[in-house]
Amino acid sequence: MRAVTLEMVCERFLLAIGLFKLFLVAMFFASFSFIGSVPAQTQDAGNCKGSDLLEKLKLEDNASYQAVLAEAAKIKNGSGNFWLIEKDGQEKSYLFGTMHMTDPAISTLSDEIKSAINKSDTVVIESTDALDPAAAQQAMGKLAHLTLLTGGKTLRDFIRDDLEAKLEAEVTARGLPMLLADRMQPWVVSTTISLPVCELVRKQSSKKVLDAEVAAYGQEQGKDLRGLESIAEQLSAMAAIPHEVHVSSLHQILEVEGLAVDSIETMKNLYLRGEVGLVVPLMKHIAPESYAGEGATKFQEILVEQRNSVMVERVTPYLQQGSTFVAVGALHLSGETGIVNQLEKQGYKLTRLD
Repeated sequence: MRAVTLEMVCERFLLAIGLFKLFLVAMFFASFSFIGSVPAQTQDAGNCKGSDLLEKLKLEDNASYQAVLAEAAKIKNGSGNFWLIEKDGQEKSYLFGTMHMTDPAISTLSDEIKSAINKSDTVVIESTDALDPAAAQQAMGKLAHLTLLTGGKTLRDFIRDDLEAKLEAEVTARGLPMLLADRMQPWVVSTTISLPVCELVRKQSSKKVLDAEVAAYGQEQGKDLRGLESIAEQLSAMAAIPHEVHVSSLHQILEVEGLAVDSIETMKNLYLRGEVGLVVPLMKHIAPESYAGEGATKFQEILVEQRNSVMVERVTPYLQQGSTFVAVGALHLSGETGIVNQLEKQGYKLTRLD
């Protein structure tokens, strides 16, 4: 068996870009009955610490690292997670890019964010459905056709024989019985095992992801809380990605030891530096063939670009009212189709605050 190199990891990391956007969906699953308590023997905080793939590239191939930085510099609004929104005749509003994690380094609200929420009348997040586990579970019951396999098929029918033992170990470590996992769509299982065990442990101990912390603080301050999407829309977006792409992604997560943890570590570090725009240039440079593949294209189109336009359309009325704090996943902010650029085309002035 050949050694796992940085290039191999990064080639597979491209599909894991989708993991960044799956965190909100995963937040729903962690509260549902089919995700049981994580076994005590697997609750090792070290499971959350991975390797930074960008730093590895810097150490092993500095020329390529510099090329990635140069490419990222060309991305429109590729840096910055926090923006001031202004337009003549409207009160100031704010746009905050989030990462859907409970890690305290991510989920702790800064004084600047709290101040902006305090100055706002309305707080808008991607979805308010997930804030009510009972309502979310009820909604999921109506969407079983999006999450469960049909026609007598099982998950193992799509998984290579040599990966079945690894699959069972991964789902069991996260409190999900294999008997139940076997009935689930590949994307549901890949979402579940993409999260480090310690992240699930924190969720199960009622720790909130960053978006939920924003919502909770806003409600504590008496702000009007609104959402831009429903659970049905988010799950439908996931289900719209071709089945074979989800199966391939699940195989890749299982094949490379530590893939999910390393991917999350990389994205977490980029997020904390306000440089999420580096993700795509990193993948394009290291794995150009994978970047051009159907999986990457579908993830980008369905989970990011199409939803960008929907979010902008739905958030515009709140911005017109003014005094609104908007919090959405950071991947939605940058690029030509990003929310920042779309709002600027509508005549808004956006100023980076972080």
